[in-house]
Amino acid sequence: MCTAWPEARRAVAAVAALAAVALPAGCGGGGDGRLSASAYRARATRICDDARRRTVALGQPRTTSQFKTFLVGGIAVSERSLRRLQALRPPKDLQDEHAAIIVGERRALAALRALAARLHGDSRDVALLKRARPELDRLGAEADARYRAAGLGACTRT
Repeated sequence: MCTAWPEARRAVAAVAALAAVALPAGCGGGGDGRLSASAYRARATRICDDARRRTVALGQPRTTSQFKTFLVGGIAVSERSLRRLQALRPPKDLQDEHAAIIVGERRALAALRALAARLHGDSRDVALLKRARPELDRLGAEADARYRAAGLGACTRT
């Protein structure tokens, strides 16, 4: 463990938050197979809650060597959540917001995958995580704004 590790742990928290917000159709809407707004929000919230639980279950890495494993696990959680979100059929008046969420989550996953590919599993990762943190924070803030625009405050980091 090194003295810069507290800063890396803050970056870990940013990644965990991003993974948790990263992310089934059915009845409840009109005759076109779309969900009602309330059914859409309820299902999306369940997906986000499940992602958050799964991310917490990964635990917090205690050393730089554990971080890559944590990040790969977080990516798997986010991929699962994204597939589930993509399967939702939002009401027409939330379609644009839903599409923005999907595009944003894909972009965030690409950033997380790129970060995972650059990690070494040793103390060099501290500097990488410090450099990645501003982008991860920005992506997280943008995701929060998209979720709020869709009325999905429960899916935000804050």
